[in-house]
Amino acid sequence: MEINENLQAERNLKGSEFEKTGNLDQAIELYEENVEESFKGNHPYDRLATIYKNQNDIENEIRVLEKAIVVFEEITIEDRIEGLPKLFRFKNRLEKALYTKAQLAKQKKSKLK
Repeated sequence: MEINENLQAERNLKGSEFEKTGNLDQAIELYEENVEESFKGNHPYDRLATIYKNQNDIENEIRVLEKAIVVFEEITIEDRIEGLPKLFRFKNRLEKALYTKAQLAKQKKSKLK
């Protein structure tokens, strides 16, 4: 699959515009396309993780962060200097999301008792 970086950048810009006007579904759709294509920048991963976190959609937040980690591990291997700090940031966010998921599971389990 050939990646059109200009189209990806356009999607990020349009996604940001959709967010500003409250059209989150359209923003998500555009960001998800970039995630699917393993976009080599942090914008769609940051935005999607934040949107999903705000929507209490922990599963999608975790999925996006895991994908970001894979992409930024590759970027770091390619020796792009900006890759490593972003990789650590995504790993930290994933750790927090997994902790939240575990806490929610505990709460749900204790309510069932």
